[in-house]
Amino acid sequence: MKKSNSLPTDSLEYLRTDSLTLLQCYSLPPSPGNSLTTASQTGLLSRLKRRFSKKRWKKHHSRRASDESSVDFDFERDRSSSAGSLSAADIENENVYCGILRCLLHPLGNPDVTTGLRPGDLIDRLKTVFEVNQEEQEFYIRQEMFHRPLALQANITVLEAKGLKTDSEENCNPYCLLDIYHPLKRHSSYSPKSSPKTSPRSSPKLKKNSSSTLPVIHTTDTEEVLRTNTAKHTSEPQWNEEFELPVEDFLTDEIQLYIFNQEQENGAEKPQPDKHHLLPSLLRNVLHVHDHEKWDHHLFGKVVIPVREIPAQGCDWWWDISSPSSKGSKLPCGKCRIKLHLSHQQSSVTGGQLFSVEDYYQAAEQFYKQAVKVREPNSSLDPHLSVQDIRILDLFAQSFGISKLSQILIHIVVLLEWCNSHDDITTVDQALQAAIQELQMIWASKQFDLSHCSQKMPLTDAEIMMYRRAASGYIRTLSKHLDSNLELFPPYLDNINALKQKFSVSILLLELDLWDPKSSPHSPLSQKILLKLQEDTDRWISEKVSLIFNHDAVQDPVIPRMTSLVELTNLASSHCLPMGVVSNLYNTLGIGYFRIVSFCVEKKISSVMRGLCQELDAYQRKYHQYNVNITYSSRLALRMYFAAKKFYSIVRDNVSRRDVFRLTIQQYQDWFLDALAFWLQTFRSECLNRIERALEIDKDVVVTHSLVKFSNSSVDVKACFAQITEEWRQIDYHDPDAAVMGIIKITDLICDGTRIYTEKIHAMMEKSNFYDNGEKQFDITERLCITLNNIEHVRQYLKELPILLDWESVCMLLSTKHENDDIGNKAISTLSRLIQSSQQEILMKCAQLITQIGEKMKIDMARFMELFTQKTPEKASSIDQLFQYLSTNLRTLRERLFESMYPHITAQLWKTISNLMEEQVFVGERPEYYCQMKQFLRALTSFFAKDGLEEDKIQIEEYKKLKDRLEMNSLSTEELMLEYFHSLADEIVNETPSEFLGNLAVKLSYIEETRGNVTIFVKVIRGSDLPGLDHSGLSDPYVVVSLYPKTMFGHNKPQKTKIIEQTLNPVFNTTFQFPNVPREYLSVRGAVLLLSVLDHDKIGSDDFAGEVSIHLSSITPMEMSATVDSKPAVMLPVKRPTSQTEGPYKVLVERSSWDKIAKLFITDRRRFIEKQRKRTDLNSKMAGFLSFFRGRKS
Repeated sequence: MKKSNSLPTDSLEYLRTDSLTLLQCYSLPPSPGNSLTTASQTGLLSRLKRRFSKKRWKKHHSRRASDESSVDFDFERDRSSSAGSLSAADIENENVYCGILRCLLHPLGNPDVTTGLRPGDLIDRLKTVFEVNQEEQEFYIRQEMFHRPLALQANITVLEAKGLKTDSEENCNPYCLLDIYHPLKRHSSYSPKSSPKTSPRSSPKLKKNSSSTLPVIHTTDTEEVLRTNTAKHTSEPQWNEEFELPVEDFLTDEIQLYIFNQEQENGAEKPQPDKHHLLPSLLRNVLHVHDHEKWDHHLFGKVVIPVREIPAQGCDWWWDISSPSSKGSKLPCGKCRIKLHLSHQQSSVTGGQLFSVEDYYQAAEQFYKQAVKVREPNSSLDPHLSVQDIRILDLFAQSFGISKLSQILIHIVVLLEWCNSHDDITTVDQALQAAIQELQMIWASKQFDLSHCSQKMPLTDAEIMMYRRAASGYIRTLSKHLDSNLELFPPYLDNINALKQKFSVSILLLELDLWDPKSSPHSPLSQKILLKLQEDTDRWISEKVSLIFNHDAVQDPVIPRMTSLVELTNLASSHCLPMGVVSNLYNTLGIGYFRIVSFCVEKKISSVMRGLCQELDAYQRKYHQYNVNITYSSRLALRMYFAAKKFYSIVRDNVSRRDVFRLTIQQYQDWFLDALAFWLQTFRSECLNRIERALEIDKDVVVTHSLVKFSNSSVDVKACFAQITEEWRQIDYHDPDAAVMGIIKITDLICDGTRIYTEKIHAMMEKSNFYDNGEKQFDITERLCITLNNIEHVRQYLKELPILLDWESVCMLLSTKHENDDIGNKAISTLSRLIQSSQQEILMKCAQLITQIGEKMKIDMARFMELFTQKTPEKASSIDQLFQYLSTNLRTLRERLFESMYPHITAQLWKTISNLMEEQVFVGERPEYYCQMKQFLRALTSFFAKDGLEEDKIQIEEYKKLKDRLEMNSLSTEELMLEYFHSLADEIVNETPSEFLGNLAVKLSYIEETRGNVTIFVKVIRGSDLPGLDHSGLSDPYVVVSLYPKTMFGHNKPQKTKIIEQTLNPVFNTTFQFPNVPREYLSVRGAVLLLSVLDHDKIGSDDFAGEVSIHLSSITPMEMSATVDSKPAVMLPVKRPTSQTEGPYKVLVERSSWDKIAKLFITDRRRFIEKQRKRTDLNSKMAGFLSFFRGRKS
């Protein structure tokens, strides 16, 4: 419980003795002891004491009535005697004075005994403030002695609680019940009859000021029980709810507050019974706890506060929550914060007069006047109320129900009107700021739950109108005293702080949500500030622009003028860039600060910029042949462009979208169109110069770090490209035609730069004798790898250009502008061709460099390969030295080269090795030698495959040729002959002869014999359009039929037809048989039937006309009873074999030196290949056609 102090009885020492006696008769008796006594006494003694108190109160009331009648007689007599000397006009605000005096004479609560704040001290201060003399004061005291408060009420705000004992937060749902207990009115029928656990829903009438009204329980004596809302799931609830309870007896009434836990079932609130059945239950349980000290498990505890112990000035204390124990002692079970004060009942129509906010306003005005009047001579005019003044006004306001918000608002109104009347806005600024902030804090403190905050303060229309009138007057006064020396532009920090300090009170006044939305209280001040802002901005920009044109004495003044304009534009951009503190300050006054200054500044800068751009275009046309002038002026123009772009971006954001068209600066890109060509020219010259410098620096660079994969030159060149690309992206031309032209030029520039860099690196390599062949062993060095990396590093940038320059979007805009998709597609195609041609040239240079690396390594690789390509290699490990050499160099390449370059190097080395092996493998060796070479080739293939060389890079033409050669040479002689005849027969079927030599008609078949043999039947029917080989142009043809190769068909001798003389279309009709041919030979690849056409010569050897080769596998079988005549004829072209430089024939030729079978085969075939007589008939493919007109010769 909070402590309270006893009331002094000697606070009005200056009054007459009879008045003092009357005052003491009414005054409160001192509290028993120095501490607050508990309201609920227990046991028999308590009930006896209350009955005695009731009898004493009746006796005291009757005696007071008789005393008052005698005092009234004396007072009326004194009043009539002094009526001639006092009048209402003698005291200003007499009615208010009387009301305050009444509050001090009859304090509503336990008076303060602090020296200076006692009722007597406060009455003395009131006398001084209202300038009342001793005699007048005694008169008014006698008059107000009888205006005792007849109807009081306790104003209770239940704020919060803490320390409630509960099992879990989830099951803790506290709420409060409030009632005022009148012991003198209690009787036996008052006893409750049921548990309080259902009491929250049992009140038929619950009354609250700040929240929704709940039912309140009416007792037999028409009392009210009030209820708070339920705080869900917390042991530290916050209610912040206000209640009013009537006080009937100041000395004996007690405020009782019970804290219950809301009962729930299955997570939901338990339904409450009918409210008409809860009255006896609730009161019986409450009084049962009160009288018998028994604890209900739904009741946390109670707080009992005697009304007589409430301080007159009110209190905001934490009270102990007590719970009765079985032994009767009081145990604290938490604390509850309650705010209390007493006041007159506002609804009372009996007794004295009730005072309103207007009366409080007059009182506050009187106190402020006195505060100004008594200030020290040299002190500030700032009115400041003393502690006594504040206490007097608080007691007056609390007594008559004037809220704290209304009090602070009245103080603000008084201070504002004081400023308006004295035409002084600086004196009370500090007091006004403090008062407004206090008003906001008080309102915020009343809102525990921000989600349910009211949007408006609970003020009356009269209070709001008083505030609006006073605040509007203050703002008008402030506008009159606006300092003309205060600069509003540029928005320097010092000026902003000074302005913010000057307008601080006005901003706070305007921010209070007490204005009519349709009103503009800031209008007078805003208009004056707006005019001042425009004047300051125009003056500043005019002064700056005039400085630009102070270079008339200079030759070509456009250069220094443009330089100054760039600086001015950047400065203007910084001043127009929105700052939150500035925007918020001016927005409160309804002024768009940065919108106003943007229009003023932009108008001047745009005009000057457009004129200087035209002058600069003329300057560049004049000096277009001088690179230094063009470079400097282009860089200056580019700086001006970027400054204009930034300025436009800022200004555009400061104005609304519908105001953008008013900005001349939005056309800034058109002013630099002529300068664009010179920018690109400057980019090119600077890029080439930078490449030269980068390579010069790179000459002396020594690479020492193992992680470095390229040198500074490539980094510098790529950085140069990136800078050019980024500058173009920043330029960001909106016109599609100019944008496409620009990206084409930029792409071409970067492609040229890449080619030039590659060519210069090659030149440096040639100069360092890299391409000269040396005899020493060549190893891959770090420097060589870095050289390759430099080229690749720069080349990779070309792949990024389509994205960096945004080709697709720009070309799409171009197509949209011209409404033709072909235009955009052609632009894309042009850009792609630039990249592709540049890529091809660079890759060719890289290929030359890589090829030279392979050539240099070829010498050493050839030496190592000789160890295993000799005729009789010592052992299989003879290839290890080559592997070691390759591993060492490939490791260096893998560690130093870019991943994209490494496959090119390995592919080149593989090609070189394939060619070397092709050169070093001996010719005409036995198959065993080539089988061993095949093993070495497989080892090399596996080595490069494991190193990461892709399969398609391994299967190159050189490798395939080498592999085919080794495969062919690994075959036996018979296998080679089979391959030869197989290809010969395929030519008959699949290829068209290069020379028409006629056709041969035959019939083919075979018959199955015993023992797995077959008999092949061949019928040579006729020949047509055979070549003429005699001088007469005709031939004496015959056909030799044989089976090949002879190593398989040695027992089948060749057979021939008869000779048909002097004809080119002989008819043979001759059938041949080849018996005892193994059945499996028919499916052997390369086994053929060869029909050779010869021209019989009587003198010398017969001439070879041509031949026909037929796969045995193509011959079909026939029945034993059938003949070959039943088979269809086949017309086959006659061909002449040619000498083969590759394939099995070449191998057989090479092998013929030591292989007799091969030698015989070659000798036999050369007879048909080398001895081919020229035809004597029409040597044309049309010979057969012409023979028809010539007639058939027979």
